[in-house]
Amino acid sequence: MNTFKAFIYIINLSLLCLYFPVQAMVHPSIEVTQHNKIISRLYNNTTSRYLWLDKRQLTTQAHDALDFISAASNHGLRPDDYHYSTLHLLDPTQSENSAKQFDILLTDGLLQLIHDISNGRLDAIIADPDWFIPQTKINAGEFLQQALLTGHLRSRLNALIPTRTEYHALTSAIDRYQSYVDRGGWEQIPETQVLRSGDTHHNIPLIQARLAFEDESLTVKDTEKSKYFDTLMEQAVRRFQKKHSLKNDGIIGSETRYAMNISASERLRQIQINLERRRWMPKDLGQRYLFVNLANYKLSAIENGDTKLDMRIMIGRKTRPTPSFSSQVNHLVFNPYWNIPPNLAILDLLPQQQANTNYFYLKGIRVFSIDNGQKTEHDPYTIDWESVSDQNFPYILRQDPGEHNALGQLKFMFPNQWDIYLHDTAHKELFTESKRSLSSGCIRLEDPIALANFSLINNGSELSVMDMIASNENIGLVLTKSLPIYAVYFTVWLDDGEVIFSADVYDRDQHVAELL
Repeated sequence: MNTFKAFIYIINLSLLCLYFPVQAMVHPSIEVTQHNKIISRLYNNTTSRYLWLDKRQLTTQAHDALDFISAASNHGLRPDDYHYSTLHLLDPTQSENSAKQFDILLTDGLLQLIHDISNGRLDAIIADPDWFIPQTKINAGEFLQQALLTGHLRSRLNALIPTRTEYHALTSAIDRYQSYVDRGGWEQIPETQVLRSGDTHHNIPLIQARLAFEDESLTVKDTEKSKYFDTLMEQAVRRFQKKHSLKNDGIIGSETRYAMNISASERLRQIQINLERRRWMPKDLGQRYLFVNLANYKLSAIENGDTKLDMRIMIGRKTRPTPSFSSQVNHLVFNPYWNIPPNLAILDLLPQQQANTNYFYLKGIRVFSIDNGQKTEHDPYTIDWESVSDQNFPYILRQDPGEHNALGQLKFMFPNQWDIYLHDTAHKELFTESKRSLSSGCIRLEDPIALANFSLINNGSELSVMDMIASNENIGLVLTKSLPIYAVYFTVWLDDGEVIFSADVYDRDQHVAELL
C-alpha cells in the first residue's frame, strides 16, 4: 500500500471510528454486525481500554499477534487482508486516536485470520457447490478472548494451524513456487512434434531448462545448448510426468507439453486453493477411515496414521461428476444385484437394447414394471423396444449377480443423497488409464477384496471374503463398527513426501480461485 493510499485509508478509518467505535474493515466471510458485536464484547470484558497496548506501547501479545498475521503468507493468505501494512503505518504512541485505531484494527485482523486459518477463508459450499463435507467451525471471538485470558496467545494461535503432514508440505511448496514466480517463471514451450529419447530438435534446450526449474537433480551441465534428447533427459521427463499425474512414458506429447506450459503463478494458485480445501476438512478424521481423492483417482485405507492400502479408482465422468462427501460405510454386499438407476436405464442401456435385442439377455438384465404396487417381471423379447423412448419408459431394470454385473463381486454401502457407493467392476483393464473419470458417479475399486478384508477386521464374520464371493449368493454383511469415508477433491497432494499436481478434471479449482 503506497503512502497516499494509506493516508486516505486512515482518514476513512478515523471517520468510521468517530461514529462506530468498533467498526473496522470486515472480512467478507463474517457479517458486519456480528463482527462488531465480537469486538464490542472483547473490549467490554477487559478492564483496560486497550487489548494490545500498555500506556500506548505494544505488549508482548501485540507482537505475537503481529507475527501471526505476518506469517499468513505461509498459508497461501495475504497479510494485508488482515491490515498488516496499515498496522505498521500506524503509530500508537502518536495520539490516543492512533492508539484506538491500531488496537481495533489489530483485533479485527486477528479475528479474521483466526477464522480463516481454522475454518477456511471461504464458505465451502459456496466456493465449491459439489463439496458436502461439513466445514470445521470455530468461534473466533470466544477463542481470542480465552487466548488473551490465559496469557499464552502465541501457543494458542499456533495450535490453530493444521498439524497434518500434507498441510505443512503444501505450505513449504508455497515458498518454493513463490520463488519460481519471483524469478520470472519458466518460458513457454512452442508447439512441437512428439519427442522421445534419441530425437534431435531445436526446442530441446528450452524443454531442458523448463525441467531444470523444478528438478533439482538436473545440473547446469544438463541444460547446455544440446538439441539431443538423451537418456538423462528421458529420466527427467518421467519424473516430471509422475509429479504432474501424466502417463509415465518419457515421451513429450501434447499433454506433457501442456503441463509444462502451466505457469509458475498458476501452480502457486493451485497450491493455495488446495490449502484452502484442507482447512475445510475436519480436524480429526478418526483412527480408521477411507480417504478417497477424486482428483488423483486414488483410495487409501488409513489406520492410526499409517496407510494400510492404496488403490486406483474410477470416478464419475465430467457430465456425471462424483461430489466431495463424508459418510460411514456400514455394510457390504457380496455378489450384488444392480438396481439400475432410471436415468442410466434410459440414457445408457435402452439404446443398447434397441440396437441388439439380445443385449439384456446376454448381460443378465431383467425387466420389471410396477402396477398398483405389484411388481411384475417381463420377458425382454416380448417388448417392442423401438416404441419405448426416454419420454415413455415404464420399466425398472435389474442386473443379476454374475460375471457381467456392472458392480462386480462386491459393493460397499454408506448413507448419502446421491445413491453413490464403492464397488468392484468387470472392466479391470480401465485402471491402466491415466484419466479415470469413467463412471456414472459411483466409485469403482481396483482391489475390492483387499478393501473388504480391511473393512471386516474384528468384524467376527464366520465366512471369509473369498468364501462369500465363491458362494455366488447375494449376501449382505453389516459392519459391527462403521468405517468413516471422506471423498475429497485435492488437485495438489502429497505422495511419498513429494508434492504432486493433477488436472482439474471437474473444473472446480477455477471457482475457488475467483473467490480467493
